[in-house]
Amino acid sequence: MDAKALKDEGLKLYRDGRYEEAAAKFAEAQSAFVAAGDQKEAAECVNNRGVCFRQAAKFDEATAAFSEARPMFQALNDPLSEGQVVGNLAKLAESQGDKAKAAELYHESIELLDKAGAKDLVKDVYTSLSRLKLSQRDVVGAMTAFDAGLEQLDHPNLIERMARKIIGGGSKKVEESSKPEDSKKLEE
Repeated sequence: MDAKALKDEGLKLYRDGRYEEAAAKFAEAQSAFVAAGDQKEAAECVNNRGVCFRQAAKFDEATAAFSEARPMFQALNDPLSEGQVVGNLAKLAESQGDKAKAAELYHESIELLDKAGAKDLVKDVYTSLSRLKLSQRDVVGAMTAFDAGLEQLDHPNLIERMARKIIGGGSKKVEESSKPEDSKKLEE
């Protein structure tokens, strides 16, 4: 079986919830990609193994896989993929109950993804950070993170625009209409 077929089989096993089998298939695919000289795909397979292990609650194995994948993406000068790995490390820390470490890693992931120009992924990580803050009963932190995520949207939908207004963000039109000189016109 070639590397791509092995990876596809790993993805199928993952979708079927057979996480440990999927991780083993991704390890095979990684070896095949290394042999073919495709370091990017090899690194992707390492990251995928980490996701499988996290889903299977094998946290030590997940940590090892993500810790292996990150320098691989750094060597490829790929901040997008590195940011995703760091986001996975954050989810792992959160699922282990280390919320302070998770928040730190979410912020690091945001920086990397922002550097890569991946606004949609930055929004998703801010949403995860918002949920984490809410679980810590940090309502202001949760709202701030959620609003920062909404700021990433070029074309927010109606619900997202309403959420920005409720939180206190929103469009420039709203901010401009609340200037003091506009208030005086209303009083006249």
